[in-house]
Amino acid sequence: MSLFTILLFLHVLGAIIAFGPGFAAMVVGPMVAREPQHANFYARTQLAANLKLVTPVALSMAVTGVLMIVERGSLSTITGGRRWLEVAILLYVIAIVYSFAIQAPAGRRLVALTSTPPVPGSPPNPDIPATARRVRMGGMLLGGLVIVMVFLMVVKPF
Repeated sequence: MSLFTILLFLHVLGAIIAFGPGFAAMVVGPMVAREPQHANFYARTQLAANLKLVTPVALSMAVTGVLMIVERGSLSTITGGRRWLEVAILLYVIAIVYSFAIQAPAGRRLVALTSTPPVPGSPPNPDIPATARRVRMGGMLLGGLVIVMVFLMVVKPF
């Protein structure tokens, strides 16, 4: 078995581990919306999973990707004439930057907003649904980017 094959295996495994759990939010998120008393617990579990699992494994994909490029000789050797790979790398960078700059702060804000229950008789904090929507929309964007990247890597359309 070649080093490239091992790196490719680790790269694909990293994608499954890093991005697979995010798709569960499509099921669990609406459940939490119907039972808002569990919002803080869910927000905390999402934040913990992102900090301890998704982020490190997603970043490891950059390492395995670079190592595959080095193993094959150079970036031009790997991407030369393969626009699908160049686009996938660009989308990966966009997803990582978006995740750190926008999604993670919104997730931390949601945890903070849901940490204290509302005062009895007062209306719910309007920032909670707005922030939850931002997190949900960001998750959908990131999920869409992952789907496009997987498509590009598997189908190699151009």
